[in-house]
Amino acid sequence: MTANYGDALWQVLDAATAGTVVWLAIILLLAVLGEMGLPATCPVLEALLIFTGFQIAQESHAVASIPFLAVTCVGRLGGSTSTYWISSSLGSTAIDRFGKYLRITRERIDLTVQKMGTFALPTLVIARFTPGFTVLGSIACGVSRIRYKHFLAGVTVQVLAWQTTFLAVGAPGNRVSELFDPRVRPALVLVWIATAVIVGAAIGYFVLRRLSKGR
Repeated sequence: MTANYGDALWQVLDAATAGTVVWLAIILLLAVLGEMGLPATCPVLEALLIFTGFQIAQESHAVASIPFLAVTCVGRLGGSTSTYWISSSLGSTAIDRFGKYLRITRERIDLTVQKMGTFALPTLVIARFTPGFTVLGSIACGVSRIRYKHFLAGVTVQVLAWQTTFLAVGAPGNRVSELFDPRVRPALVLVWIATAVIVGAAIGYFVLRRLSKGR
């Protein structure tokens, strides 16, 4: 029964990263919503990237993964851009009225602005890698009205680095799984993905707690 579940989940992951129109539309929506304040999308996209790293390590899947990677990148850029322009246009008024629903307050925005300092590109990239500051970084940039081209450059660098990181996490797992019986390979891959996502979430939680205590 466990093997059946593992095979079924493997098929879902394979379908999600295969580049079909329906799945690409779903991935695009998840990426956009994640950049606009829906954090539950992050573990999903990270798991898919790790799985794609497994596939790319097989070499024959490198080309097939391009649509998925491109759509994920475009979705995150589109979502962050939307958040930037909405924040730039509506400013503090929108934050005061609607921010509470996303746990985004003026105080958290002010803290983000303080931590990001001059909004230099490296600072923006680091801020977006810090748990809890990805969306806040886009809002802070919009409210502070830094130049869009600088904002877009920082987001692009961070998104590409984010994708590369999780692809790299997946690649070694493929080599490890090849040492075992092919029948248990899907289960091993799923365990690798789950472990990587959980460890990443734990590290993110630890970093966020440290930042919170430093306020």
